[in-house]
Amino acid sequence: MRFARSATRHRISKDRIRHVIANYRVRFEEPPPDADSARARSTRVVYLGDDNRRRALEVMAVEGKHGELLVIHAMELRDKYRKRYEDQK
Repeated sequence: MRFARSATRHRISKDRIRHVIANYRVRFEEPPPDADSARARSTRVVYLGDDNRRRALEVMAVEGKHGELLVIHAMELRDKYRKRYEDQK
């Protein structure tokens, strides 16, 4: 697992991110947003789950060239994903 600089932009530590990926409640794929970079064109894998502090987070990753995960985003769970997360409780 690798981390893009953007992964910790919202001050979520790598340990908290790893915890969510290892113990997610919901995992799904999401199409990429419209953008020019190769990473922006990659399908996102979205993980919703509680971190080791029991705080709900959303984590997004893309698959790297060699099959490894590249984490590109992590933050407190937004309303956008809350229903999906709550439906799995």
